[in-house]
Order: sequence, then C-alpha cells, then structure tokens
Amino acid sequence: MICSFSMPFETYLIKVTDNATAFQVQKLLKLVLETGGRIEMVAGKTLIASFDSSYAELIRKTEGVALAGGINFRGRKIPRIVKRESAKKQAEF
Repeated sequence: MICSFSMPFETYLIKVTDNATAFQVQKLLKLVLETGGRIEMVAGKTLIASFDSSYAELIRKTEGVALAGGINFRGRKIPRIVKRESAKKQAEF
C-alpha cells in the first residue's frame, strides 16, 4: 500500500482512452483506492474520483488515462430570484 502524509483531497475527472483494456482500467481503479482515494462515479469511460492531490501526476501517467483534471463543484453564484419581481411580472400579464 502507498502511504502519504495528509494532503488536501481534490475531485478529479479521469477520462480513460478508447483503446484501454479492462486490465488497465482495473489497475487505475486500484491505484486510486491504494492512494487513499475514493471512486465517486463511473459513467462509460469517465470516472469522477477524489484523491490526494499529490498523486495527480501519478494518476495522469498511468497507462490508459487520456485526461485527469481537477474539477470544482462549488459552481458560480446564481442570482437569487426576488419574489417582488416575480409578482410584478405576473401582474403585467
């Protein structure tokens, strides 16, 4: 097992190459788990995984990985809808 000091967990989008074998995908999943990470979701040839950011380069260099990039779920701020404005617009109709 690979040991590490506590570093910040980040969420990554990992795209597997089209010609990746089942063995390569299995090796990738095992690597994420061995580094203390979590597999959040798998959809087709795309994974969302959370792991220590110090292992990002190791994941990127793994055979069968086309892309591994950090993603952020915090998103942008969406303006709050004010009820007065909504009521005013409905009154116009």
